[in-house]
Amino acid sequence: MSKVQDAVLSKLPITQDLFVKAKTGTGKTLGFLIPAIETALRNNDVRDLKTGKRVSVFIMSPTRELALQIAEEAEKLLSFYPFQAHCFVGGTSKGLNKKIISTRRVDFIIATPGRALDLLSENTIFQKQIEGTKLVILDEADQLLEMGFRDTITDILNRFPKERQTFMFSATVSPQIRKIAHLALKPDHIFLDTVDPNDVNTNLKVKQSYVVAPLTSQLHYLRSILEKHRETQSQGGKIIVFCPTTRTTALFASAFEAMGYPIYELHSRMDQSKRIKIAQRFKKSPNGILFTSDVSARGVDYPGVSLVVQAGTPTSREQYIHRVGRTGRAGKDGEGVLLLAPYESGFLKGVSDLPIEKSTEFTPIAESPETDKAVNKALRLVDPVLIEDSYRAHLGYLTSRAQDLRFPKSETLPIANDFYKGFGVEEPPHVSESFLSKLGLLGKRDKFSKRGGHFGGSFRSRDDRLVADRYSNDNGYERRPRGRDFQRSNTSSYGRPSNDQGRRSWHERGSRGSREHNADRMDRMRRESRDQHQY
Repeated sequence: MSKVQDAVLSKLPITQDLFVKAKTGTGKTLGFLIPAIETALRNNDVRDLKTGKRVSVFIMSPTRELALQIAEEAEKLLSFYPFQAHCFVGGTSKGLNKKIISTRRVDFIIATPGRALDLLSENTIFQKQIEGTKLVILDEADQLLEMGFRDTITDILNRFPKERQTFMFSATVSPQIRKIAHLALKPDHIFLDTVDPNDVNTNLKVKQSYVVAPLTSQLHYLRSILEKHRETQSQGGKIIVFCPTTRTTALFASAFEAMGYPIYELHSRMDQSKRIKIAQRFKKSPNGILFTSDVSARGVDYPGVSLVVQAGTPTSREQYIHRVGRTGRAGKDGEGVLLLAPYESGFLKGVSDLPIEKSTEFTPIAESPETDKAVNKALRLVDPVLIEDSYRAHLGYLTSRAQDLRFPKSETLPIANDFYKGFGVEEPPHVSESFLSKLGLLGKRDKFSKRGGHFGGSFRSRDDRLVADRYSNDNGYERRPRGRDFQRSNTSSYGRPSNDQGRRSWHERGSRGSREHNADRMDRMRRESRDQHQY
């Protein structure tokens, strides 16, 4: 029994509101599900127990993955009782949710804030069903606030009966959390602190290190990190690689899949059913590599993860901690590696009190000409449309991080260009002036290059190249010219081209005045318009 489970379960039967400070990965899900079942059995009348037409327990979770994980645990426990649990999250059919509300028992509902508010606002049956709710649980309350759900939480809580019980679980107790506690909990609530005051909030069993690598070598350093770790894992071991954007996640996953690695890809642009299937497959895998965005950063438990790599800076100290927390769980050893570019090294000041040491063991693998040729061949299989979309999203990401990472916006383009050189892209994809203007980058270089080729040609001015040289210190790792012919696939989604037509270069597919070029240009403009709203 974990510390949080012991602290909560020793209070049974719990008749007051509860505020528990507890870290993720400490068994708190069972810590609130068991009291929830006890509360539902104790407070429901015979009629409600028989029909199941009232929501006895409502659990709010910040992310879909965590909500599904809670629902999975709830279903196991409720198999011994006359209750049913359902999970309502974004990305799933709202119509199916409404059908469940109308036709099934709704004893336990686990939901994300957005979907919960939608159903409570639109469905009169659901509004009626929560009138008798006995217990509301806010899990990961600090993350709910971090994700901007304060107003949504307030709206949802005001819809439940005032005489209910409320449990709130949070890894931190900030002034913002105290405000939510004041709103949600009764004045006589019980406060339980299960976090050791001497704990630095990261598992000391996790060996933590960082590497600062040249922009052009990020892909190769990551490959070195993965290879060296896999060599030490005779019994297998899973790896999670966190990436800064969903499209960078897809790009890394595609590149390493083409190199023959057993990869899994998980990010918020996937539909919910696909995310569930991939998460389940990775859980069962003995030694796969999961490339993911922050949908997997907190609360979600993947057993057997022996290494967490963060490719690029987290957005905060807390995010770094939660990502590292995916390994070293259940008393097992783990390792965390932070892979940074030179412009990101300032992040280390904010985590200087954590046991993160500089590593010198990770250098790009010394490759034979045959291996180098194989890697280049694998990179050529990565869908050019994916590279183009990823590049554009990366510009948005860099623009959004320029202030907190303290680099001038004028260096955004050369930083992105050098990063993508590591993927064999010598000439950056074309990006429209309107897109650059909306990112505030249009005046950050002298002018567009008028040379043709490669999705509209290079737009790096001479001054851009001079600025980029500051980020090209190879540290002994020689930059290899790849001379990749940037191509557009004929596939409709990210993947390998299906025939020779898909492998033809931009120039081979016709002049700039061709109808095919204009159609591709319009397609690119539509994607740019969509991506402008991401950051």
